[in-house]
Amino acid sequence: MAKSVGIIGINGHVGQTLLTQMKQVRAPYELKTFGRHDEIPPLDIAVLCTADPVSEQLVGALKGRVKFIIDMSAKFRMTQGVPLVIPEINAREITADTPLIASPNCTTTGLVMSLAPLMPFYHFEEVFFCSYQAISGGGKQLMDEFHTKGSLYENNCVPLIGSVQPNGHTSEELKGLNETRKILGLPDIKVYCHTVRVAVENSHSLGVTLKAREDFDLEQVKTLWNKFPNLVYSEKVITPKEVSGRQDTFICRLRADVENKKIIHYFITFDNLLKGAAMNARQIVEFLLEKF
Repeated sequence: MAKSVGIIGINGHVGQTLLTQMKQVRAPYELKTFGRHDEIPPLDIAVLCTADPVSEQLVGALKGRVKFIIDMSAKFRMTQGVPLVIPEINAREITADTPLIASPNCTTTGLVMSLAPLMPFYHFEEVFFCSYQAISGGGKQLMDEFHTKGSLYENNCVPLIGSVQPNGHTSEELKGLNETRKILGLPDIKVYCHTVRVAVENSHSLGVTLKAREDFDLEQVKTLWNKFPNLVYSEKVITPKEVSGRQDTFICRLRADVENKKIIHYFITFDNLLKGAAMNARQIVEFLLEKF
């Protein structure tokens, strides 16, 4: 019997993108879609494409009625016992007894996709990134504002995403720190973040500086990246515009630091609505359908 999969929050950008992504799933399933306030019947798998407060309510309401819940919000990402999953990296953390699975922040996803392939060969000490995040990452409301004459975001860069915390960092920047540590299992890695919203409709980018204990072998790094699933290194300059709608995460402009061989610099760009959100959810759904 085909398992039931429900998308909750079908009217948002991520919900609509996930609906399209689900067409790629080969395992048999029965798809159902719901608005945020619809009554939800018992399901095998529910994907919550909802904001933090709605996800918090739904997780409690669906307990015992849905076998697996995949939450796309930030609400439960750092909750102990809730795996924060990128299937290429840590799908093994999902078991038959994992009722709640969190999908990471979009910007963090791009970063850790670049770090994970290198971990068997390098011991990381520090990573710095400055993000260049697309308008679509802020949802439909921000997209509508962007297309309003006189918008702050028109032809502009805004160095503020999320709410400013008491320590001066934004909630988005702290996600980059905390989620990277959790996904990679590196509680002591130093992560320095500066997140910026830019006047690009879709696809996030990051300028990254990475320091390890070992000297980097650039040719080895390129090979490791290109062998990793859904990750592409290119000697050409890759921009957000050309990766929109593509499922891979792209890296370019790899270079060694001019003074320290233990440091490399590179540029990442990827479709934030795909690998940064809906594609990652679809991959988790596929894993659950195949394994459980």
